[in-house]
Amino acid sequence: MSAALATLPAALPGLILSAYAAAPALDSWHRADEATYLAAAASLPHVAGLELPFYGRGLHRYDSGWFLEAVRHLPPHLAFTVTTIPDTMHCLRGQQGFGLASLDDEGRRAGLAAVFRADEAVRSLNDILGRRAVTSVHLFSAPRPAAGAPAGTSAQASAGALGASLAELAGYAWDGARPVLEHCDAGTGSGPWIKGFLPVEAEIDAILAADAGVGLAVNWARSVIEQRDVSAPVRHLKLAGDAGVLAGAVLSGCSPVDTRFGRAWDDTHLPPARLEPDSLLTADRVAEFTRAAGAEMPGGRGCLYRGLKVSAPRGATVEQRLVILSGSIAAVREAGF
Repeated sequence: MSAALATLPAALPGLILSAYAAAPALDSWHRADEATYLAAAASLPHVAGLELPFYGRGLHRYDSGWFLEAVRHLPPHLAFTVTTIPDTMHCLRGQQGFGLASLDDEGRRAGLAAVFRADEAVRSLNDILGRRAVTSVHLFSAPRPAAGAPAGTSAQASAGALGASLAELAGYAWDGARPVLEHCDAGTGSGPWIKGFLPVEAEIDAILAADAGVGLAVNWARSVIEQRDVSAPVRHLKLAGDAGVLAGAVLSGCSPVDTRFGRAWDDTHLPPARLEPDSLLTADRVAEFTRAAGAEMPGGRGCLYRGLKVSAPRGATVEQRLVILSGSIAAVREAGF
């Protein structure tokens, strides 16, 4: 352990690690590799929990039954966030108007049905573990602009439709978890969009209108990708903090140039600049984001949770993936996150 890590304040909250974004299963499915990776990632220093992907039928891309049993053997202190982004993107490929913010009633109903399935997955995981282990569920303000729509438009979605959906979701059980909108790059940003969902201002308006206890999480890379501006994440934190809806801060990197992790300005979850020199996520920017996240919570309590989401290059070994995770954790912790 480095001297910097050894002297970290004990009060620093643990991290919710999106280990699935660097998992071997994103390249190919080998149970032994996946089991080794999952157990090691969950046991890394400063990991308080894992973000798990919901794929529409379960919490694993290939074998949800196997995965639930594997999770049962992870350290018992772990908390979990469930993200619906894989299912959301899959559904959008088949139904352009799909999503909680859709102005198309059929698409909005399909979005609500998908979230209901995620709610069932939350209860299944909690039942397996015998506790309310899932603390939050990440939702998204799909759909994206229609194919061929002019730049700067988001004609398929609205804050009003999203607010109506969030109000309906208040009736879901959630089994103790909190629904949280994770902001992605908007379809009205300054460059070509990747996710193309609603602007953060519209998401906040919808949360406030629904008055259903929904929070908002700011993802560093997704805010930068939207604005092509490294100061955008702090602005988004302030907007959410001023509105009293900030629930989480997530660190993930991006780059203005192609890297071994993916294309320029894509949402490919680059690690910090210490591990990938072309990543815009430098130590100074991590520290700035961390200060802003704490300052924007009432009473200076800090965010409800802090997440870290990094990927691995295609073809990486299990050992290489774990080195990226552990190195990324060390980098952001030394910067105070």
